[in-house]
Amino acid sequence: MKIIGICKFCGKTDKYISGVLNICRDCILKNDWDLVKPHILNVHKQVRALVDLPSKPPKANKGTIKLKCNFCINECALSENDVSYCGLRNIVKNQSGELPLPSKRQGYIHGYLDPIPTNCCNAWFCDGDYNTYSYAAFLYGCSFNCVFCQNSSHKHFSKKYLVDVELLADKIYNNKKITCICYFGGTPEVQLPFTINLSNRILEKIKNEKQSRKFRVCWEWNGSGNKTLVDKCMQIAVNSGGNIKFDLKSFNEKLNLALCGVSNSRTLENFKYLANNYFGSRGESMPEMSACTLLVPGYVNHEEVEQIAKFISEINNEIPYSLLVFHPDYQMNDLPITPRKQANKCFETAKTHLTHVNLGNKFLLGFS
Repeated sequence: MKIIGICKFCGKTDKYISGVLNICRDCILKNDWDLVKPHILNVHKQVRALVDLPSKPPKANKGTIKLKCNFCINECALSENDVSYCGLRNIVKNQSGELPLPSKRQGYIHGYLDPIPTNCCNAWFCDGDYNTYSYAAFLYGCSFNCVFCQNSSHKHFSKKYLVDVELLADKIYNNKKITCICYFGGTPEVQLPFTINLSNRILEKIKNEKQSRKFRVCWEWNGSGNKTLVDKCMQIAVNSGGNIKFDLKSFNEKLNLALCGVSNSRTLENFKYLANNYFGSRGESMPEMSACTLLVPGYVNHEEVEQIAKFISEINNEIPYSLLVFHPDYQMNDLPITPRKQANKCFETAKTHLTHVNLGNKFLLGFS
């Protein structure tokens, strides 16, 4: 039985209207934002309450601030009883007295070996070595609150996932079959100092080897990170032969707020900055950057993809761009798989602006 959603603003009924949002794309973008915004904020407040996360980034008064974090766009300022938007930071010290957790030396992470070629979004152009492994570093916590999240387990972390950087660096270094590490999640932004430190420790150990060893460092993120930290990651990726993939959820800020609860302004700024300064710096080897977009039915359509593709092409039309077929998940499990017609239309639209375009998760189209 097909589930039909209703837009509370225009009354439209459609199977492509999310039951959690209860608003259509047109009303998000064209209706009075002063009416729409409170509804959107309330939706995200309710969704976050399900996993005991704050409804918005805490902004404690100056006199009560115990901890500031500037790792991502949310820039939380915590008082005594606050928890950061990502859920990872509060005023509880760990045994060494470090504040906050996670830190440069410790991070919440679940890692596993992923045989190359992997299911990475960049697998369509990556020339990774077959019969080796990528260390898939799944990081807990996120700076966004995507109601369609495809990896919502990042919200459920405990101390058992708190890992020491030296122990993990040794573990990865000692396995010579590991030729790359990919940070994803969640999103790495909320633990960038840990990922930078871990990457540098592994690369330092490899540098001291008598024999050369290929080891690439890659990040997959929503792009909302602190510009200085993001730049450090990009330098590591470029020098190691790795890549940074931006998950461009949308182009319109209002749509990003509706789908993800947070502005995409920092994402677009960081993408443009890194692309202008680093894309093409290695010559004709693996691209230093790429982008992808999940084709959420009813919301991320060919019009949205065209705006994203134009934004990328105005910087450099050689930047790889992958479109991913959506499958129902998390709070948007009432929407169908991306229709084949929508996927093809978005693919053809992106190709009019960019040289390298891929359609990922195509196997799902057989079930749409």
